[in-house]
Amino acid sequence: MSLAQRAKMVRLGRRLGGERWLFLLARVLYRLRIEGEVHIPVTGACLFPFNHVSQPADLLVNALIRLRRPQVSLFGWQGWQGENPLEHFLAGVGETDPASRVLRATKAQGLSAAEVLRARSLLLQGGAIALAAEGEITWDGRLQHPLAPGAAWLALRTAAPLVPVVSSGGYDLQPRWQMERIRWSGRLTIRVGEPLHLCEVPMMHLDEELLEAANERLWQALAALAT
Repeated sequence: MSLAQRAKMVRLGRRLGGERWLFLLARVLYRLRIEGEVHIPVTGACLFPFNHVSQPADLLVNALIRLRRPQVSLFGWQGWQGENPLEHFLAGVGETDPASRVLRATKAQGLSAAEVLRARSLLLQGGAIALAAEGEITWDGRLQHPLAPGAAWLALRTAAPLVPVVSSGGYDLQPRWQMERIRWSGRLTIRVGEPLHLCEVPMMHLDEELLEAANERLWQALAALAT
């Protein structure tokens, strides 16, 4: 995307009211229903792990979080050429500096140590981060087990609460085996759970057993919202 195109998207996003126009459109197309929005903390360190089902559902989840936490950072995959769909999305909803709001993970390679440490630093400073807890888009729409360890690791190392977010119906909008097409009708529900605290103070030393137990607690919290 050229600088001129990005500037045009920024102006259009602001004119339409940022993320709010997305919800208006989603309510018309997908009969969007939101439950538990009050659980999203407006201040303080926080992690928002969500289920990774499709691009339309994921973008609406991120937009919902941003309505209450405009300064939230988003984990997003970038392709081999450096393109990042989340930056385009943020530009389109009026973010003036979208690159600063994205934590990058490379396809087929995962998170770099530098980005993980950057995320940890943001949380220790009281920031908020949204990330796909499964690590990759599900093939069948079901919540994958086990989850990728990143969310649990960051929560244990920073004592930041986890606020689970689950979208139901999002897989039908864009199944992984049909990523080139987006369906413009359906039903979508986004549920936000109560904060989950894995520890009271940051843990300096983690072992595999502790991390697996924390990851299982997060999976149970997400699974409960998916039912």
